[in-house]
Amino acid sequence: MPFADLNDYSITTTNPGNAMNKKLNLLQVYRGVAAILVVLTHANRILSREMYQDDLLQIFHFGWIGVDFFFVLSGFIIFYIHQSDIGKPNKFNSFFFKRFIRVYPLYWSILAIKILVSLFNKNSIYQRSADEIIKAIFLLPQDRYILESSFIGVSWTLSYEVFFYCLFGLLILKNTKISQSIIFAWIIGIILNFFDLLPIGENFLPRFIFDEHNLEFVLGCLAAYTISKYEFKFAASLIYASIFMLVLSVINTKYGEFNVSGTSSLVAYGIPFMILIIGSVYLEVSKTINIPPILIYIGNASYSIYLTHGFFLSNISKIFTKLTEKLNILYLIQNPSIYYNVGAFLIVVIAVVMGCIIHSYLEKPLITNLRKKVFAKMN
Repeated sequence: MPFADLNDYSITTTNPGNAMNKKLNLLQVYRGVAAILVVLTHANRILSREMYQDDLLQIFHFGWIGVDFFFVLSGFIIFYIHQSDIGKPNKFNSFFFKRFIRVYPLYWSILAIKILVSLFNKNSIYQRSADEIIKAIFLLPQDRYILESSFIGVSWTLSYEVFFYCLFGLLILKNTKISQSIIFAWIIGIILNFFDLLPIGENFLPRFIFDEHNLEFVLGCLAAYTISKYEFKFAASLIYASIFMLVLSVINTKYGEFNVSGTSSLVAYGIPFMILIIGSVYLEVSKTINIPPILIYIGNASYSIYLTHGFFLSNISKIFTKLTEKLNILYLIQNPSIYYNVGAFLIVVIAVVMGCIIHSYLEKPLITNLRKKVFAKMN
């Protein structure tokens, strides 16, 4: 995901005695884990539909929490890296182009391919208005069903991301009392909406602006502020506490008396992820952690995996089903359940690998070339 690519930054603590400059590889690994969780939860839904079978992937029904993690992580990175840019209009262009290059070029590339394929297949994109297409192109807020049925389903999360960038950019451009008041009113509005105290009805745009998901960016900013101002020696305790809270929330999502989704996900997952980030940053800044390069690579490739996994899962599962029927494979094996579970696992692996290939041969070269051209002109 584009959400504040940690690979681009080093983190420097401001606490006395802890001044260090390190890559936060642990958080980069978390990005990969979060992306894989989203892939698994979508794989369960897509493969059940295409293969007419329930498989072991249903145990990853909670994988949507990866989105909550990305939102909190984005708030953390953007605030931590750019807090010194607040109130400095000369930093706005750099901030804007960095965010633009991370989000749009790859998204537009994948969207263009999706639209071209849709034109050949004559699917529901023909039913979409020019307004809906424009919104999809520029990641403007619109109904998730429209995005899922005709464009890139996960792009609804990018709309929240872009909205957060715009608000933070406002603070960089003009850190005045008016700007601060707008941000403060926005946060208060989200909190009021969280408790159903904001009279916005069913109007889509106000509901988007004051959606509870936006508060997860604020939690990330709060995590960054905490790390930049305070020192905490019990990093491992924070990590263990956050994992314990996450496990309880996952169990409750599956077996609890109430469904942990929507507003509840802010408390059940947003807060534990904030604590996890704080603990992980403190831990990695205080000691060297050896992490396998493959895990860091998957974290780097998480945006490509995130954008493309739905396409690959859907199409590979269709090919799998047709081959199974054409070759009469089910008549040759004793346990179809094992066959489908192995098939589902392989389909997920292929989808992730394809996302990694797109990262290496499309996303990475695309961003590198654009950065050279854009920042060469800016400088």
